[in-house]
Amino acid sequence: MENKEDFAGTFYSNLRSLITLVDHLRDAGLQKYIKLPRIVTLGLQSSGKSSVLESIVGLNFLPRSEGVCTRRPLELRLVHEETQTQPWAIFEGNSNKYTEFEKVREQIERLTDDRAGRNKGIVDDPIILTIHSSTCPDLTLIDLPGITRIPLKNSDQPADIERITKEMAYRYISDPRTIILCVIAANTDISTSESLLMANKVDKAGIRTLGVITKIDIMDRGTNAKKVIMGQEVTLRLGFIGVKNRSQEDINNNVKVGAALREEQEYFAQHPVYSTMPPGYLGTDVLTQRLTQILFNHIKHFLPEILKETMYRIKDCDERSKDLGPSTPVEPKQKTQMLWNMITDYCETFKNTIRGKFERRGNSRIAKDLAGGVTIKHYFNTLLEDYSGNYNATEDYSNEEIQRIMAQHEGDNIPGFPSVDVLLFLLHPQLERLKGPVLDCLNDVHSYLDQLSRKIIERVFYRFPSLVAEIGDISSHVLIKERENCKTIVEELVDAEEGYIFTNDVEYLAKRTDLIPKSDNKVPKTAESLFVDEIRSRIDTYFRIVVRNVRDTVPKIIGYFLVRSVMDKMQMQLYESINRSETVLNLLSEPAHISTERENIRKQLSTLRKAEKILKHDPNLALQANSIEDEISKIESEASESGTAKKKADEDSTIGQRPSKTPPKGIF
Repeated sequence: MENKEDFAGTFYSNLRSLITLVDHLRDAGLQKYIKLPRIVTLGLQSSGKSSVLESIVGLNFLPRSEGVCTRRPLELRLVHEETQTQPWAIFEGNSNKYTEFEKVREQIERLTDDRAGRNKGIVDDPIILTIHSSTCPDLTLIDLPGITRIPLKNSDQPADIERITKEMAYRYISDPRTIILCVIAANTDISTSESLLMANKVDKAGIRTLGVITKIDIMDRGTNAKKVIMGQEVTLRLGFIGVKNRSQEDINNNVKVGAALREEQEYFAQHPVYSTMPPGYLGTDVLTQRLTQILFNHIKHFLPEILKETMYRIKDCDERSKDLGPSTPVEPKQKTQMLWNMITDYCETFKNTIRGKFERRGNSRIAKDLAGGVTIKHYFNTLLEDYSGNYNATEDYSNEEIQRIMAQHEGDNIPGFPSVDVLLFLLHPQLERLKGPVLDCLNDVHSYLDQLSRKIIERVFYRFPSLVAEIGDISSHVLIKERENCKTIVEELVDAEEGYIFTNDVEYLAKRTDLIPKSDNKVPKTAESLFVDEIRSRIDTYFRIVVRNVRDTVPKIIGYFLVRSVMDKMQMQLYESINRSETVLNLLSEPAHISTERENIRKQLSTLRKAEKILKHDPNLALQANSIEDEISKIESEASESGTAKKKADEDSTIGQRPSKTPPKGIF
């Protein structure tokens, strides 16, 4: 017996500590961001919900009237007191201690009228009431307004009162962390019970719905609720419990709740059917014990999950807070410093993205999904790709065309010695074709740099839309200027290849030892055909040399005179342009929604940190918090390590169907 009492004492002590913990989380405001375990009563108007709650509390304190009694959700926090002290109650936001529960009823009515009006209106704004008593269990539950089908005559209730009360109920019971206390009158058809149908929609398996059958004593003579209570008609995992509430006559005669509970016990003990039922199905005491056990297990199950969710939300809010940055300063000097810092962030991120150094620089919005220098290398790799390898520049010319061109340029020279003009005439059109792809490569790199800079600008300066446009214009001007400088150099390179034919290439010079290519053809070739073969070989070899030179040199020119030049000059150009501007500081004004979000994040972080502190007071949860912190650190580490690989995959997908080659080393 002592062991049993010790177990009960330990259980209720643990239950109280868990319920207190959750209540403290609610007081901290955590329920605004994270769903907390709770019990919610659900039932039709006049199903007996209020009587059930008063029986659980052991006190008469709820409003009674015709029509809807509960017009605001009532969050009841019940605290069991071991000593037989006088019960007392406190409303949230009011330090008054109520010992007269008639005054409690009046205060509930007053608070309801203040928010819902005096004419039976209904609002979803909970009243929070804490009751300390030796007659109540340690429990927290929420009493919802009953489902109302028809609005009261001459009231403020709208014509769609049924929809309003149902939607309010669904907002509460849809939460998977909510236990549904479904109150059903015994004199209604259980299979068509509105509240049970609603509970079934959100809890199809019935794993978090406990049914309470009320008004058992006023069923038709010769009928009883045994089958319903035993789950033989409708199955709920948590089952059904039958109770006998005070009748309206009892209420009118001011019968105490304690006396009504004793009468309930006698009723079930003497009833010919209910007295034969196994224990655990009937009575308010059974209901109270079941609720406390269910809530204990429910809270215990979800607390680790709540702790984890809280810690992850703190992480997300911290990151978002860094994204939003500090509020905009007022003083010009501070504004200037803030602008310089953002320009530095932008320029450093621009450089690091091109170099492949994906630094976050304390801002999670920057460089998370931006492609780096590998995109530029791709443009370099594919430059003149169609002209490399085994491409022959003379394949468009027939032997007859070459012979005709040789004849046209022979002039009055001695026959058999082809003029260098033949080489120039045949080679020049091929070299001219290189200019287009080379300029395309330059424009592709310029377009990519412009796109990259705009993306980073939008992320760094997103708080200041007017500043985004200003910084974007200055950056574009720098890019265009450097592109034009680079274009001049690139065009001069191609012009030099076209205008001056020369090479020290070993491959080309080696051809001089074999001017007349050998042929396996047994039929002797004429002198003209041999000269044609020589011309073809010379032009094809020289063209390959030019293509190779251009493919090597143009990327260096673009990489140095455009990419590196922009990286080196961008920050200084921005500083100089902004220093010359008299209006740029006026652009440092945030949209209202940014300021609002920052304040909301600040409040949420404050709430979450309070909740984390409350949760970590529990020794078991404190241990779990350490493992969650390790898990978060591991995720962040893995995300950082995989950042480069992910960004490369992202940029590969943006490149399109163009073939990818191994990028040359040492360019950036």
